[in-house]
Amino acid sequence: MKFTVHTMEYAGGRAETSLDLRNYQDSDYEEYRTMYNGCFLAMRTALELQPAECCAGREELARRRSEIWILEISGTLAGSVAVYGNEIDDLVVKGEFQGRGLGRGLLQWALALLESEGGGPAVLHVADWNRRAMEMYRKQGFRIIKTEVIDRTA
Repeated sequence: MKFTVHTMEYAGGRAETSLDLRNYQDSDYEEYRTMYNGCFLAMRTALELQPAECCAGREELARRRSEIWILEISGTLAGSVAVYGNEIDDLVVKGEFQGRGLGRGLLQWALALLESEGGGPAVLHVADWNRRAMEMYRKQGFRIIKTEVIDRTA
């Protein structure tokens, strides 16, 4: 199976956000794992990636807790975004919260965090399969700077 992955770089203006996020905690693990796998399962299955469920283990998430940010709505985990250096990763919104602009809000929150830290331009990676995400990233000021074809058949 071959699939295309794009590296995108932020070229937009100043980010604005009204979201209030907190760092991942070990008590989030089961709900986070369910949300994460639910968001990526269809893509990973379509691209024949194994394992289809791919959330990092509890210990790994605990090590990265200061880089993983959680959005709660009325006490329920609604979404998350990770920021590693200048890379935005694992931006997910739980199914029942999708379509409310939370993905855009999480992206803007991550950009505002990176601006406050003064790092280089924000980058992210997105599979060509995920057209909805690609379009959101473009509308928010990201542009493709690199494209790779990954061959999992070799």
